Amino acid sequence: MIREERIPLADLTKDQLESLYTHIDSLTNTPVLRMCLVPGCLRQFDAMATMADSPMHPGWSGEGWCTLGAGSIFPMGGHICPDHKDLVTSHWPRRLELPSGRWSVACPCGWFPVPQRWHRLLAALWEQHLLTETGALPAAPPATDPEHRLPLAGHTEESLAELYDRLWDAEADVSELRSLARAYAMGYSLTAPALLGVKTALDNLRRRIVLDRRDWAADKLDVFLWAVLVGWNCENTDPDHAHNDIDCAGDQTLWTIAAQHSIPIDQTIQASQHRWWIANAIKAAQQIEGNNIVMEG
Repeated sequence: MIREERIPLADLTKDQLESLYTHIDSLTNTPVLRMCLVPGCLRQFDAMATMADSPMHPGWSGEGWCTLGAGSIFPMGGHICPDHKDLVTSHWPRRLELPSGRWSVACPCGWFPVPQRWHRLLAALWEQHLLTETGALPAAPPATDPEHRLPLAGHTEESLAELYDRLWDAEADVSELRSLARAYAMGYSLTAPALLGVKTALDNLRRRIVLDRRDWAADKLDVFLWAVLVGWNCENTDPDHAHNDIDCAGDQTLWTIAAQHSIPIDQTIQASQHRWWIANAIKAAQQIEGNNIVMEG
């Protein structure tokens, strides 16, 4: 290892000392840069400095960045800059293994590429899809477009094998989708009546509690029951609604009452989670009722 020449203290200048500190910092705080996975994006952030909350350069800050997990089409995961967070979220890729032994991508927008034998090709296809969505690339013709079908003279053994693969994929999908539809129908016929019954029971219980004149904030157990069945905080989801202490209960009432009774933080969070599940189950049941679905048998 080549060492820096040691300068005696008597000959050391302030500039040389500053250069020594800078050199040490560059060696001990080497940036670990991560790039945005969106093709064409050159933004980076320093992963190590972000964990230490001390980026060496303002442009390397990790604020607002997201991580794409290894369960996606990228085996090693990836990172998304704040500029492309909405784009990637609306096209969040999920790798699908098809019954025929091939792979494809499930995209929330409905895009479904031609299945591939090697799953690592999916990342390139998805990147092309993103560039198409942003207008950087023209849209590719559909695989079933008659104008792009090869005539017999233009086919090879490989292209013919691809056609048979697509046929077998479609046949396997039809059988699988029918089985899935039957399973969904059976599951729905079992869960929908139970969910409607639970909604009725919870509505009646909530009405009894709200009409009771007792002080539900006086006892710790009563506080928990009200938090789960009624909710201490305002549950108005209107985008134009602003929480305040006059028109609604605000969004901090639960924490205020929990502090008065010295309720631990984990129990308070648990009560809030229970309330969220109950409120959303009631909303789901209301949607079933709103669709006028009639359950028979």
